[in-house]
Amino acid sequence: MSIVNLIVVAHPDDEILGFGATGAKLVSLGEKVQPIILSGGVGARTRRPSDENLQKDMLAANKIIGFNDPVLGDFPNIKMNTVPHLEIVQFIEKQIERFQPDRIFTHHPSDLNDDHVQVSKACMVASRIYQRHSNLKPASSLHFMEILSSTEWAYPSNVDLFSPNLFIEVIHFLEKKLEALACYRNVMRDFPHPRSEEAIMGLAAYRGAQSGQNYSEAFQTFFQREL
Repeated sequence: MSIVNLIVVAHPDDEILGFGATGAKLVSLGEKVQPIILSGGVGARTRRPSDENLQKDMLAANKIIGFNDPVLGDFPNIKMNTVPHLEIVQFIEKQIERFQPDRIFTHHPSDLNDDHVQVSKACMVASRIYQRHSNLKPASSLHFMEILSSTEWAYPSNVDLFSPNLFIEVIHFLEKKLEALACYRNVMRDFPHPRSEEAIMGLAAYRGAQSGQNYSEAFQTFFQREL
């Protein structure tokens, strides 16, 4: 059976910004990538396209990378802190039960975007569901991703900032990531904005240099079980 990677994010485009090149690489190796997007409508987004165009953009972007069609939630955009924590946890748990992932990737818990923070905290709780349901296959690992214009803008707090310890070389897959991001109208910006082609390539070059590799995407491992 194929390895299943569950990508649990707050908004459309987060799945590509944080996991696009790595996901494309894993798909090329025969693995599956299943995005879960909790605020699928992003109603508060500036310069948001119509519902129809947003749906088209999302499906086109994920198809380019080779991801499965995203599962969408209807949690409120930039208001997830108003939703009971348990509701977010239970939504993610249902996806874990449905897809039985081998690995889970989500936001970092000290991200500047509070929706990202709420999703990360809920995902950490939901990832332990196998300890309450013995019939579920336990995920082997949970990793945090970085989202340009959110993760690196976080202020120091009582939660540690993003500190990568897993680096995936993606030199042959960055072009696909950029092509997929271009599908999301009004998301990319001109340099020096972090969501520019130059910044995305620069971060990949930096993460590669950190790890003695070529262009790379980086993650922070929250837990890794022995296989």
